[in-house]
Amino acid sequence: MAAQQTHRQVRGDLIVTLFQAAMSRPVAEREPYLAEACAGDAALLEEVRRRVKWEARLGGFLLTPVVPRERIDRPFAPGDTVMRGRFRILRLTGEGGMGVVYEAFDAKLGRRIALKCPRFEFRKRLSPEAVKGLQVTHPNVCRVFEIHTEDTPTGEVDFLTMEFLEGETLAARMERGVPARWLETAAGMEIARQVCVGLAAVHAQGIVHRDLKTANVMLSHDAAGQPRAVIMDFGIAQGADLFSSATRGTPDYLAPELWRGQAATVQSDVYALGVLLFEMACGGRKPFAETASWKDRLQSKPSAAELRGPGRSAVLRCLEPDPARRFRSARELETALFQRRWFLRAALGAAASLAAGTFVKRRYWPSSAVRMAVLPPVLRGTTAPEVSALMGGFVHDLSYRLKTLRGVRRPLSVFSPTPDDARTIPAGTHVISSELAGVDGGWIFSAELLDAASGVALRKWTRRPASGGGGTLAAQLFTLQSAIVQETIAELSLRAEPRRHTLTRASYPDYLQGLHYARVDYENAVKAIPYFERVVAAEPDSALGYAGLAEALLNAQHMLTRDKTLQGRALTALAAAEQREPDLAQVHMLAGRLNSEGGWNERALADYRRATEIDPTDPEAFLELGRVLGELDRPDEAQSAFQAAFAAQPGYYKPYLVAGMHFYRMRNFAEAERHWLESVRYGPGQTRARLNLASLYITTGRLAEAQRQAEESIAIKKTRSALETLGALHVRARRYGDAVAAYEEAIKVGPRYYKTWEALAGAYRRAGREADAQRTLRTAIEDTEWGLPANPRDAERVAWCAYYHGALGEVAQARARASQALALANPPSNEVRERLVLAFDQIHDSAAALRLMEGAPSDFLKGLSGSDELSESLRRSPVFIRLMR
Repeated sequence: MAAQQTHRQVRGDLIVTLFQAAMSRPVAEREPYLAEACAGDAALLEEVRRRVKWEARLGGFLLTPVVPRERIDRPFAPGDTVMRGRFRILRLTGEGGMGVVYEAFDAKLGRRIALKCPRFEFRKRLSPEAVKGLQVTHPNVCRVFEIHTEDTPTGEVDFLTMEFLEGETLAARMERGVPARWLETAAGMEIARQVCVGLAAVHAQGIVHRDLKTANVMLSHDAAGQPRAVIMDFGIAQGADLFSSATRGTPDYLAPELWRGQAATVQSDVYALGVLLFEMACGGRKPFAETASWKDRLQSKPSAAELRGPGRSAVLRCLEPDPARRFRSARELETALFQRRWFLRAALGAAASLAAGTFVKRRYWPSSAVRMAVLPPVLRGTTAPEVSALMGGFVHDLSYRLKTLRGVRRPLSVFSPTPDDARTIPAGTHVISSELAGVDGGWIFSAELLDAASGVALRKWTRRPASGGGGTLAAQLFTLQSAIVQETIAELSLRAEPRRHTLTRASYPDYLQGLHYARVDYENAVKAIPYFERVVAAEPDSALGYAGLAEALLNAQHMLTRDKTLQGRALTALAAAEQREPDLAQVHMLAGRLNSEGGWNERALADYRRATEIDPTDPEAFLELGRVLGELDRPDEAQSAFQAAFAAQPGYYKPYLVAGMHFYRMRNFAEAERHWLESVRYGPGQTRARLNLASLYITTGRLAEAQRQAEESIAIKKTRSALETLGALHVRARRYGDAVAAYEEAIKVGPRYYKTWEALAGAYRRAGREADAQRTLRTAIEDTEWGLPANPRDAERVAWCAYYHGALGEVAQARARASQALALANPPSNEVRERLVLAFDQIHDSAAALRLMEGAPSDFLKGLSGSDELSESLRRSPVFIRLMR
């Protein structure tokens, strides 16, 4: 009986749906539309035809309610109270095809809310959706709080109380004007990403939205002031397991199957999302013109002449007439737009098949992957700095030329290790090595393409100085890099086209020397600036000079100088590079770095995602993506990015190094140790992983292992970081004189770092040198506060300011900085939390310190309890003892 009743309800809804859809079409199109929509069901066709005919005779009677629309669709008015006075209606804020929304005040909870009522004909369809809607808790979905029922003069009204959002709809934003290709900008990409993940959260609860459109996406801000896109209007959405019609949705967003009266599904929402993305990509234009016939909408994909860029194929896949050919989920679409893994797999598979069928086999299967290391140059018999710089820059330029080949028919990844990575070359299939030897006042340059497994040289190149102006080393390198690229393409059956080199022979020497100082000898990055400035002056249409200048300025600002204007100049140079070549991965990596250093992690996220799209074989882009995701407290996505980095360059130590830091910040010491040991295994010549392990061992009390790692690191290279780690080990072992000596040497080795002063001041105090400790803390405050104007949202640096003021007993300043840090990081990261706990402890505010410790991860608490700085009074606190259990 229940099954029969459900069948009748479904049948009745279908009849109403088709009737309303037919009446929305011009008279001449109604009959052809119904014949198509009701194909195979003569009884259904006849019933709908009968209703259409009666409607025509009655002149709109069936679609016109007896009670005036305004009265039945707006059951409340400003000033009304609802639910025995709990909700006071403030104003009508919006109306849609499915419902009306009021701003109201919830007297019980003392907050503003949105109160949503369905239109008259949809009142009975609210509850099934609303029950599921209560379960959706996602920052990109409007939060539904409760369901209520109120008696009104037009009958019972079910309504929802929802989160009240301030902002403007995506539709309103587009009407005000957006870039013609908004989807390709960082801001547009972030909106698109948030809508995708929000819709995925809706679908995860078994809900089909059925009216997704730009008018149902609100652009607001979160508590931290970051842009927030929020999906709204679940007025007649129902569970995905129930029949749901959607013809009341906006026609431009309706999937073809809905025009046929079929049930709404996840794929019909994906179609609507494709329309929304199409608008963002084409300056507000919709896929189909208003004059498009129903046959066009049912049977064809829209014209996409204006749709360009890397998202084109993803958007068009959403708009497939056949639901089976669309993305299976909004999450899959998000992956395609921002990570493009499905696209990469498909492209590489197609390239492999084509190559295998087209080429005669040479030494290698043309479908096999190529992983190539372009090694640092070897210099023999020459020590001239300009020669070293030319060769260092040449290797990076050659690597770039190989990485940016177009139309490659084999999976190709290219890695260019630094000189410090000489013993950390990842496992690969091929190597390009080069050597410059000084001979009798002249030189001989040689290079080889080697099979990594056998060591057999596949190609060799040799150059000696020629007579005339073309005999200079730079001139020879300019012509040689093209020869190496072309012959490598032929040898490895890549069937690719090199990207056109936008530099000339005259500017090439400056470009190479600039690359060397910006990337190899980056501690002297300031030397790269004049070289790139000359390149820009000589080649104003080339993006390479501007991108190099931006990188040099950023590195110089970070490593050597306090000139705050460098970052602004870098931003200007970066904008010029992007204008000349938008699809340069280096540009997006640098933009991500600028945004990240400025505290704009969401923007950085979009930049790094774009870089992974342009060059999905570059592990650096995935590593930066994972780092930012970790800072945004999205650990699962961060780990996925790290896995992509592992896959992009197997056997490379750096992904394990960065992933270990991610786990260490989460206080997952076991995973951090595992990743850092892998990093040491793959990169025995680098020191960072060893120092990280030493710090971890100091934290966990494994001092013998810590000393071994620190000493091995210093034996490889004496750096500030290595000496600081050694100093921390001496402090933990209570060798305070040795600790002071290590920290003082660290400052001399440089470059100076605002956190180093804390360690030195602590060592001075433990050694009984209080005056030196006070002087050091004053210097520490100056160093720490110097960097804040460039990044005022840096909560960690602000927390360190609070700590230094606390160490000097400056209570008011410490409290002010602590409050600022907590406002910037809510909830605080482990680093911020630890520094603020110690700051409050120093000014004897145990209550504030303990509040910060409540709810902290157990590993964090364990690490904090091992700190020598924690006061005994705080340790004896009953709350602290309880937390440590």
